Amino acid sequence: MAAVNPGFRRAVLGAFLLLLPRTIAAAPPGPGPQPLPPEAAPAPEPKHEPDDWTRRVRIAGGIALYYYQPTNGWDNQFLVYSNLRFDAAYEGFGLHFEPRLSNEKMRPFYDGLAWIQEAYLYAGDDALRLKVGKIYKQVGLFWDNSFYGNIQVYEGLKFDPGAGFSLEAKLGEKLGVNAFAQFFVVDGHTNASLVGRDTISIPGARRRNTVSARLQPFAQLTRAARLELGFSGERFDAELPEATHSVQRLAVDAKLSWGALGFWGEALHQSGANVNAYPLPGVASSDNTFLLAGGEYAVAPLVFRYNLSLARYSDLSVDEVLHLPAIGVRFEEHVSFLAEYAFWHQYTPNGRSDVDESLNLTWLGHF
Repeated sequence: MAAVNPGFRRAVLGAFLLLLPRTIAAAPPGPGPQPLPPEAAPAPEPKHEPDDWTRRVRIAGGIALYYYQPTNGWDNQFLVYSNLRFDAAYEGFGLHFEPRLSNEKMRPFYDGLAWIQEAYLYAGDDALRLKVGKIYKQVGLFWDNSFYGNIQVYEGLKFDPGAGFSLEAKLGEKLGVNAFAQFFVVDGHTNASLVGRDTISIPGARRRNTVSARLQPFAQLTRAARLELGFSGERFDAELPEATHSVQRLAVDAKLSWGALGFWGEALHQSGANVNAYPLPGVASSDNTFLLAGGEYAVAPLVFRYNLSLARYSDLSVDEVLHLPAIGVRFEEHVSFLAEYAFWHQYTPNGRSDVDESLNLTWLGHF
């Protein structure tokens, strides 16, 4: 089977941009909050007058510089991506707005160089909050701490915003549960999936009437150790040019952090075809299983990471495997660097083919 065409070099970056402006590289492991030594404790919040508008508004953003060097004969490339995040809140009401901008189209099916990643209004507090607008879907593990990404994000399973409603609740502090109940009228049309791997990249196709739910129990086991579990699922209509398919997904996941160590894993199963011609030309799979596992160890200012993602298209006997070792450096709180090497192959009854083999270097600054 033919490998993905060279245009993939613009696609491999989709996942990491979605993380801006989160702290990266050698920051404490992502699976859970890490305790700070007294000398690293954050400075006290500045005092504000009662009518000081800065108490209610927060602006953040970042720039990512990305160098893609394939080792299988494709062309290299240097890309620039940026984002802004605007948040405002007043007496239990608020809004979130996050535009993105790149020097080349993130995906061929995007409308242009700029797009809106998330934008919503909300009411409530941390215990119970209702959001309305364009919001991330909460199914499966949210992320695996990489920037290149995993097979799941390129299938449209991660960082997938939709247009609709999200009711979110949190119970407990050291021991408790986070819960999400969501309904999306239509997909957000701006996830990081590769062309042909998700409904939104097919001309005239959309995902509609998505219902999703997630329960995430958590426990702060010790001052340095935290465990999180996840149980989630979704159901939606994939409106394809040929027909409308009902698609269901179920997922379980776990994250454990223990000091400088972090581990995570996920299993997700999909029933129903959400595309019309993948993983084989002209043939779509309707029985898919996705696995994800990884770990990291931080030795300031370095962090060593490894992520493994797999896809099994059972009814067509096709498999994909992506190995992603990485080393990160955190120069200071706002500047980081990450080097990742991707080994991504597809296995079919006709043999093995390359999806990607490349060195990926990312410089990130955020405020």
